[in-house]
Amino acid sequence: MVNEKILIVEDEELVAQDIKSILEDLGYVVPDISSSAEEALEKIEQNCPDSVLMDIMLEGEMDGIEAAQIIGDRFDIPVVYLTAYSNGDILKRAKKTEPYAYILKPFQERDLKVNIELALYKHEAKKNKMYFLKQKALNRKLENSLKEKDTLLREIHHRVKNNLQIIVSLLSLQAKYFNDPGINNFFRDYVNQIKSMAMIHEKMYQSNDLNSINFTEYLPGLFSQLSSSYNKHSKVNILFQADEILLNLESAIPCGLIINELVTNSLKHAFPFQRSGEIKIELFRLEDGKICLNIYDNGKGIPPEIEFPQKGSFGFRMVYTLVNQLGGTIKLDKNRGTHFMIIFEELKYNQRIIKREGVN
Repeated sequence: MVNEKILIVEDEELVAQDIKSILEDLGYVVPDISSSAEEALEKIEQNCPDSVLMDIMLEGEMDGIEAAQIIGDRFDIPVVYLTAYSNGDILKRAKKTEPYAYILKPFQERDLKVNIELALYKHEAKKNKMYFLKQKALNRKLENSLKEKDTLLREIHHRVKNNLQIIVSLLSLQAKYFNDPGINNFFRDYVNQIKSMAMIHEKMYQSNDLNSINFTEYLPGLFSQLSSSYNKHSKVNILFQADEILLNLESAIPCGLIINELVTNSLKHAFPFQRSGEIKIELFRLEDGKICLNIYDNGKGIPPEIEFPQKGSFGFRMVYTLVNQLGGTIKLDKNRGTHFMIIFEELKYNQRIIKREGVN
């Protein structure tokens, strides 16, 4: 049983009942019979048929062709004409309504069956085609929108990097007005922190995926920058071993600042009486998906009276805050130099989790 609903519009009662019997034998549902176009429009509103089988000459002021035009415009329901009229003028008018079939009386039951099936099939195919075209147009619109947003995001990262560079230049110029080494060191530390953030925005700008950067590729540039700032006259080697780690901006900036601060601290304080030493950085993903960051140096170590982070420098307190921002944990081992171990998960935007666990 097909169960599609066919509304019959026929002003000859006997003919209408015959058509109804044939359609029901074929498995269709006939919700109603109308003898006029005006009545048919009302029945369509009430019954929502799948197709309309309509005579052209009907009772009332409106004929079937006029009704078919309204049905097509208002309801998008396939109309099949069933009429005895086939002269040129009527056919010409009927064609303008784009009927799905045109059956002449007297009709054969087989012709009725085939034409109604074809009408329903063609209408369904037309709807599917229109849906496909709309989806294709929507997808094209979405692709264009994504390209525009991609371009805009790249421009934002580029402008942020340029603005950070302006701040770096202003701080560098300001530092030249002071002869105090302490003030110059203060400016240099902040310049390097800003540069570490600017480098991340530059990596984002260059990345194929604006959601994340390859953090492992970011590290050599950071280490090169720090070496040129603090390691000009010594032979402290910065070594690193890292898995390929992708981080979003929310995680990359605090992680970059942490590494910047701890490596800077080692370069400035770990090797005061010797011109050589080693700083080693490890970055890898654990089995549970978390990220482990190890920063070692074989320098003199942190003095016993300095407790991390409560009695440490502002830099240590900043590192502790950034680790908490990442929802991570940090441990300090003072045996044989200095070893910081930080474990964290990549942050999801707007889902910062603060963990305040004990520090060894």
